[in-house]
Amino acid sequence: MRYMKSYSQYLSALIVFVLTIGITQTVSAQEEFRAEAVTLYNDAQELAGAGELLNAIETYRAALDIAQENNLNDISERITTQLPRVYYSRASRAYQQFQQERTVEAAETTIEYFSEAKEAGEEFNDEQVVQQASGAIPQLHYLVSTIQFRNENYSAAMESLDTALELNPNYPTAYYQKAIVHKKQNPEDIDQTMQYYDRAIELAEQMGDNRTLNNAKEGAAEELVFRAVNLKENDRYSRAIELLEMVENYDPENPNAHYRLAEISNLRGNFERALEHANRALELETGGVTDKAKIHFELGMAYKGLNQQDNACTAFENANYGDFSDPASHELQFELECEGYESTGR
Repeated sequence: MRYMKSYSQYLSALIVFVLTIGITQTVSAQEEFRAEAVTLYNDAQELAGAGELLNAIETYRAALDIAQENNLNDISERITTQLPRVYYSRASRAYQQFQQERTVEAAETTIEYFSEAKEAGEEFNDEQVVQQASGAIPQLHYLVSTIQFRNENYSAAMESLDTALELNPNYPTAYYQKAIVHKKQNPEDIDQTMQYYDRAIELAEQMGDNRTLNNAKEGAAEELVFRAVNLKENDRYSRAIELLEMVENYDPENPNAHYRLAEISNLRGNFERALEHANRALELETGGVTDKAKIHFELGMAYKGLNQQDNACTAFENANYGDFSDPASHELQFELECEGYESTGR
């Protein structure tokens, strides 16, 4: 009996001894893993500080693997806070390089890095990095399109803009650029070009983007006038007038639209209408006598058509500047024979 009791005490002591060794070994291993994770973390910090961002990312992730496998939650938390920011710093640095190079290749690298930053932000619940990276990516696709446009690669430019709008459907500048690209691709398709301008204007107004709003309105007005002039030269007066009257929607104080309407009205024999548009153009034109000469010439043609010779002579005299000096002088001297007028050669 005494023997059995002694054996039992011995066995209990042995078990305690074994457990103690196991616990000691576990604690020792845990400390080793912690030390390794801390070392890697510090190395990653130094690499990030030195600008070696890719190496820093890889080192952070090695430290994170150890920390997560061994429930080193404090270290894991530190790393997951740092990692998305390092990814974003890497993308920002690539963007700076892109700004210097302005090449498609540099832009594509930057897009790749911002995409990785976005993924890291999602992985580690950094909403700020997710938002910033998500905002940068469509802008980069837009910038790629501008490079492709300058290189006259219009199809690729349109594809880049489509990608930008897939990522951000409410991107007014991308629609504005689509209008510019489309009119190069399809110069006769004024309707689609105007749809892109209209969408850019609509979104810019909603978002308070005054720069894009003004650019789109100005671009739309200029395009309408340009297309109308081409139509006028091909005797398509009705369609030209239709486009010129649309200018009012984009630039109500556009003198050139009224000047062209006066010109077409004279060609069609609608002299009263020509007077109306020519006078309105003169009200809106802010340039000097040379800029106003063409308008005065159309005013003179309208008065001439209405047999108001004195008014016509005055108008042609005011038109006797710059490129309109010769045609105005011809009207004054030979067509109307304006009394007391002699060509000054101005």
